Amino acid sequence: MNKSLSLTIVYDWECPLSEFSFFDVNSGNPYFSADEADLFLSKYRSGIDKQLKEIIDANLPLSIYFSGSFLEQLANCDADIIKSLKTAKHIELLGGTYHHSLVSLFSKSHFQREINWHQSLIKKLFGQKPSAFLNTTNIYFNDLTEQLTKEGYQSTFAGAIDWYLGDNKNQRIFSSRTNEDFKLMLTNQDRGHTLFHDHEVVNHFMQLSSQQLDEFGGWKALTQKVKNKADLVSLSEQLRGTSLETYNVRQPISCSYELIELDGLKNYPLQESWLKQLYGLETSIAKKPEPLQKKWSRLGSIGVLKKLNSDIDHSDSNNSYDTYQSLINILSDLHLRL
Repeated sequence: MNKSLSLTIVYDWECPLSEFSFFDVNSGNPYFSADEADLFLSKYRSGIDKQLKEIIDANLPLSIYFSGSFLEQLANCDADIIKSLKTAKHIELLGGTYHHSLVSLFSKSHFQREINWHQSLIKKLFGQKPSAFLNTTNIYFNDLTEQLTKEGYQSTFAGAIDWYLGDNKNQRIFSSRTNEDFKLMLTNQDRGHTLFHDHEVVNHFMQLSSQQLDEFGGWKALTQKVKNKADLVSLSEQLRGTSLETYNVRQPISCSYELIELDGLKNYPLQESWLKQLYGLETSIAKKPEPLQKKWSRLGSIGVLKKLNSDIDHSDSNNSYDTYQSLINILSDLHLRL
């Protein structure tokens, strides 16, 4: 039985918040670290630059999701890699939320803005319009299909949830309940366990963060490990000519990101409180200029949400509370600008 594998790498820049105090409110001080560009450059040169060059030079099919936050910094520090990515025909760029956020769960209208911002940036830097969409943590439910289809997307990822699959537990490509031409690509965040150990599943979609790719030893090492298990193919090749069942998902499902379940990004008390207050400002923010909208939107990224879960951030038991207090001060500052 021949297996096919499509690999996706996720590149996100988790924005470093400033320590925004009560005395910073209405002072004009930045919400994010003033030396963010230097911090990104240091992170980029610690191995991401070599990783991207290896991916480009290997000339093997893969897809990449770049968050808008990552691409903004990348364009400023390495114009040459942008040019190389633009001409790399074996790399498919994916659409997604601009700030790698959970906004699809909280606001249909702002989800639309993040989609459009991301599309515009991909068009500006690469002259492309993606056809496949990667929603943060692979969030999917039926109602997303109509919104994504209107923006020209033909497919998206979803979690491979056993109790949703039922008798179709070995399938990984489905049609949307609301549009049979819209394809759903089911992924397991199990670091390749399904690929290596489940002989009944033929189509595989594997996603890794840049850090997880490093843990595999880099792109070359990863492709060597999987080459005897499956044919490495593009997303479009996997989807071509497939006979599909319907994946009927009324309520949102997800698939873990970097081994962090969706509940770990939104269901802790500080996260719940912050998300409610943040998206409660949407109506007022929507009337303001785009730069302010983007500052506000960035505060909902999963990089921020991770800092509000002490079970994820082990550096300091009080860090999540300190982060929350900074965010509340930022929110007070935003109120004065509305």
